[in-house]
Amino acid sequence: MQTMYAQRINFIISLILIFILGQSAFANPADDRISQRIAESLEIMEYSYPGQKVFLHLDKDEYLAGESLWFHAYVVNATTLRPDTLSTNFHVELINAHDELAALLFMRLSKGFAEGEISLPDSLAEGSYRIKAYTDWMRNFDEELFFWKDIHISNPIEENFIKRRDVWKNRLFNRRLQNDRESMQFAFFPEGGHLLAGHENRVAFKAADELGGPVDANGVLLDENGNEVLAFSAVHGGMGDFEFTPEPGAEYSARVAFENGEESTYSLPAVQQTGYLLSAGKADDHIHVNVNASIADRPGAPGNSVYLLVHTRGRKVFLEHHALDEDGLSMTVPLNELPTGISQIVLFSDQGDPVAERLVFVNHGDIHEAEILHLETQDEGTEEQTLTVELSGEEVLSGGGYSLAVLDINDQSYDHMRANIASSLLLTSDIGETIKDPWYYLHSTSDEVKRAADLLMLTHGWRRYDWEDIMERSFPEITYGFPEGISIEGVVSPRSSERNTGEVEVELAIHSDGVDVYSITTDERGQFSFTNLDYEDEFTAKLRIDQFVRARDLRVDIDFRDADEIEYSNNLHTEPFSVTSRGDDWERTPRPETMFTSRPLVEPSRESVSMYSDVDQVVYFDDVRDQHNTVMDVLRTRVRGLRLVGNEIVLRGQSSFQLSNEPLFLVDEVVVNRSAFLGISVYNIDRLEVMTGPSTAILGSRGANGALLIYTKRGDHHRHGRYEYSLQGFHVPSETFESKIHTDKFVRHDISRTLFWEANAAPDENNPISATFPVDGHVRNMRLVIQGIGENGEILFSDMPLGGE
Repeated sequence: MQTMYAQRINFIISLILIFILGQSAFANPADDRISQRIAESLEIMEYSYPGQKVFLHLDKDEYLAGESLWFHAYVVNATTLRPDTLSTNFHVELINAHDELAALLFMRLSKGFAEGEISLPDSLAEGSYRIKAYTDWMRNFDEELFFWKDIHISNPIEENFIKRRDVWKNRLFNRRLQNDRESMQFAFFPEGGHLLAGHENRVAFKAADELGGPVDANGVLLDENGNEVLAFSAVHGGMGDFEFTPEPGAEYSARVAFENGEESTYSLPAVQQTGYLLSAGKADDHIHVNVNASIADRPGAPGNSVYLLVHTRGRKVFLEHHALDEDGLSMTVPLNELPTGISQIVLFSDQGDPVAERLVFVNHGDIHEAEILHLETQDEGTEEQTLTVELSGEEVLSGGGYSLAVLDINDQSYDHMRANIASSLLLTSDIGETIKDPWYYLHSTSDEVKRAADLLMLTHGWRRYDWEDIMERSFPEITYGFPEGISIEGVVSPRSSERNTGEVEVELAIHSDGVDVYSITTDERGQFSFTNLDYEDEFTAKLRIDQFVRARDLRVDIDFRDADEIEYSNNLHTEPFSVTSRGDDWERTPRPETMFTSRPLVEPSRESVSMYSDVDQVVYFDDVRDQHNTVMDVLRTRVRGLRLVGNEIVLRGQSSFQLSNEPLFLVDEVVVNRSAFLGISVYNIDRLEVMTGPSTAILGSRGANGALLIYTKRGDHHRHGRYEYSLQGFHVPSETFESKIHTDKFVRHDISRTLFWEANAAPDENNPISATFPVDGHVRNMRLVIQGIGENGEILFSDMPLGGE
């Protein structure tokens, strides 16, 4: 069901499309229609489907179980890089290597920024984890455009309580990971996308393992008779290139030798007899673009004119229509017209079809840096230091947000070229997050780095949208808009017919530091929507249907978001599990989810009088009352598949991002809260019914996590039009940074330690940023990391040593 909010968003988008198309046609009736169509396509994508980019500045990249993961979220417009002002709702997920959701936060954005922390329990399994972050609006597009970040969490004591099945899973994971690291892949990337016979072609290549990690390789290009044409070798990150002129009708392959000694043969793409060849090269002050074509005198063959577009992050920089002479087309694009980042050159045929494309990377060296004004120790014996930092560039200080971390690191293992706000917003957010050492391509403007960056552009593609689709006016379907708070939407429908519900009064009571009551009337189809609700942490929502419309014949289904399929994808950052056996001090640790089977379940055949006829399990208390004193005891030992995860009762696993993952609790077919359910005396209970499978469909969305039903001996079977939900509100960040781990543990396990974290490092009136933090005898090497974005999209990043390095 498309929400009413999404319907309104689609209506607004339609108005914008009409305005853009109407304005361009009216303003330039004599202009070239294809040029107009190309320009309109960019405008439509920018203004009707505005892209967003997300970056999370984490205090560090490796953690110990038991500490907190601190972060500052930056959400910017994908075109301008200015802080986003459209989205309010923001989601952060933590996914482990076994495809399980370890944590999730629902956050409130303010002018494109948010801050928070994820508490990592001391029982959390060690291993590789991925952080996934996105807005509601970003869910309309490909998940590849979400923010992804790989981290590692260590748990030195896990070996002393790990379960046997988890040891087996870790070993199996490690074997598969090692197989992927030992398996090689190789690919060719002709410049512009095609090989064209009779012209000199530039071909890039990339060698990598199955995880995408770059490997060194060299090879020989062979013609179809096995003759050697040329030799080639990788020059950076498994990438390299060569030039040759393919013969018409010829087929080519390459014999490649990898660094591990493996050899294999790979075919080059087919050679085209007719078509276009696009190439680009960068000089000191311009980009030189060449277009060649092989044109045949037949219907459908390439024409003798082309359209050349250059855009940066979806905004047009250059668009011209040119005729091709016998030497093709040669032109220059001034570098000062292109901002730092990725630009795309797209070649269109005279019919307006995209026929070739090329990415180029421009680096003007204009990423702002911070300068350390002074670092001093306070009064002797206080073991505290004061750091004062100044931001460079007056325009950076005109607004925006900044976050700062002071780390204690082992300098030998510190990754100085890891991802940061600059590499993410200017590079990987457009071509893919899993690139090794992304900061390498921006940290310098040397010729060596420029060449490596150009190879990166040749071996990657633009991910934001497909030109064939938008030229055909095939735009994304919008399902999610820009809600300004929590929405509770649903439908009231008859239980036993398909007729329209008609207008029904629905009352919503929110219990959170008091009670707030809202009411709304459904439309004729029974749809309702409570929007812009603003509540924090977990709260209780109670819905009631107007009793004057026969509430017992109606039901309410809430349209909450179901959890997406959770999948951890192994990549070049994935590390093997270190815990692959039990430790010397291992001992059996009682687990809440353990199911004791010393006594078989007794489920005598008895006639059920439940309105839910197809339940999955029935526990009769006459059989268990003498063995258990509380309802919780019965749940732990008698209900198949029930687990206690933390303090949460779980029947079906993680199923929702806003709803609690606990099952629905009912007593005599009336929804009650957990406390009321668990507080019933076992002597007053006739039976317990469990619903986990298809039988929960009768409960609608309320049964997404299963249901537990108690029938008391007095058998009160009255049903009411009341529904109760436990919902997750906005995350409330801690006011101050605090580390809960003994400092010597970080040194002992060679893990970086956060000495100071400030998510809102706002400059004072004199511009510097100050920080005071404790130091002790365990400090190894201190580094300052500061990241931020200005109100006009200026990027700030600094990662520098402190003290005597």
